[in-house]
Amino acid sequence: MLDTTSYRRHAGRFLIVAILATLTALTFRPAPVWAHAYVVQSSPAVSQSLKHSPGIVEVEFDEDVQLMPGGLSVTNVDNQRIDLGDGHVNPTNHREIDIHIPKELANGLYTIHWQVVSADGHLVSGTIPFGIGIDVNALHLGASETGYTPGVWMVIDRILQYAGLSLALGGAVGLRLAEVAFPSLRHRTCKALVAIGWFMLLIGISLDLPLQTAITWNVHGTSAFSARYIERTLNLTVFGYLWIVQMLILLIVPPMIASLLPAKARHRTWWIALPLFLLPIAMGFSGHAIAENSPALPVFAIVIHLYAASIWVGGIAAILALVGQVAKQPVTYDALLRRTISRFSKIALICVAVLGLSGLYSAFLHIPTWYALFHTDYGHTLIVKLALFCLMLIFASAHALRRQAPRGTLRLFMGLELLISVGVFAMTAILTNLPTGDNHPGPVDAVHNVDGFRITLSITPNHVGENQFIVRVQAENGKPDTAIQQVALSFSSKTVNQGAEELRLLPRGPGVYAANGLALSGGGRWNVAVDILTNDFHDVITTFPIHVGQ
Repeated sequence: MLDTTSYRRHAGRFLIVAILATLTALTFRPAPVWAHAYVVQSSPAVSQSLKHSPGIVEVEFDEDVQLMPGGLSVTNVDNQRIDLGDGHVNPTNHREIDIHIPKELANGLYTIHWQVVSADGHLVSGTIPFGIGIDVNALHLGASETGYTPGVWMVIDRILQYAGLSLALGGAVGLRLAEVAFPSLRHRTCKALVAIGWFMLLIGISLDLPLQTAITWNVHGTSAFSARYIERTLNLTVFGYLWIVQMLILLIVPPMIASLLPAKARHRTWWIALPLFLLPIAMGFSGHAIAENSPALPVFAIVIHLYAASIWVGGIAAILALVGQVAKQPVTYDALLRRTISRFSKIALICVAVLGLSGLYSAFLHIPTWYALFHTDYGHTLIVKLALFCLMLIFASAHALRRQAPRGTLRLFMGLELLISVGVFAMTAILTNLPTGDNHPGPVDAVHNVDGFRITLSITPNHVGENQFIVRVQAENGKPDTAIQQVALSFSSKTVNQGAEELRLLPRGPGVYAANGLALSGGGRWNVAVDILTNDFHDVITTFPIHVGQ
């Protein structure tokens, strides 16, 4: 007689050790550098005109960054380097990179060139112009930033990983339901799905290393497979660390559990696949969420999103396999099959709820404005993903509500649901590699009603560098208020601690005041205070929270 208690005890102990080891490794990982970094402020600021050399150049990002070798330099108008060559990450602030320049510099135009590795291992670079003794603003120059846009191979690789994760995790859950309901059947197809998922994960995560190496070090072709660059990726990036953790989960833990199990152990495939449930945790640490100031909740949302999507989609594939297998049996199992589908539908309902809530939360973090949703690649991709998700819900509802439908109908609805999930995976793969909507929140056009005044603030284009600021002041009757002595704006960043800058606006028409300026020196969240002084010396102040893009 099979001693199931013994093998479960040993396998359980090993799993506990494996989980603790993985979580410990993740807890004591190096300080992370995460996705699509952008500049929040610099000194000198974008297009700033100085009287004398500042002696040091500082560039601060929205997250910790890794400075590329030679990745920070300063050049003159003839593209000759004038810095002292000591570019480095600030030891007390890993979001800042610094380099010294001569304290005596000739008047002229200068450019800061920076190149860093962001959280997802992608290379991000940019330029920041400034001047000494000249009016740089009159030259209409601005900062530039170039990031990574996902290529075809990266999208294919991500689809492989997401599809593999679904077949492995969801397939394992579906297999467990099938084995409990139909213990006499062998469930070879369901087991094959789990094995295929594991194989797809192995290929996808293996390919991740050369693909990320090519992106990180800006190399192409076979150079991405060279030991020199692979070693750099593994040793110098957090991606390399997480890649090793994922490969250990894939290649070491399952075979060791398999070796502990008797050959005829019940639910053998389930126990072997169980360590793969650790993969979403590692994946959750390699996305946009970790770059948040308080990353715990965003990372948790990503992890449970991966679990819910994988169990839902992979479970559909496993239940489809079960329907096909039951159809070949000489005995009618229709009632038992419907009960099994009903049990899975309850699990799927929980997964859908988790997907909806976590997806909305993540979108809220990375889509600050309606403009960002409808005018950025990230927003467009998110809309397509949402549309496909809703289509999946329609087919899921169809087979959940029509439990007495013929098997052919159930197969059709589930098959369509499974097919559409490939599109959802493709959109997710693109989203994880696109700059978020935070980079392009769009123009500001906000209205406050204060002390009988209707105050409208407009900022165009609302990005780092030069912007046009317009304030319109109307009385209660809707007519422009002209009894105003002056209008001034005060700017303070909510991302970086710095002194507030002020800008005096000039009259441009009845109740309209405007000016151009460089007050928005960094991306992220800002407060803009509008201070209006009326002719009878009444001070009206209101503050507009805004999100500044790159």
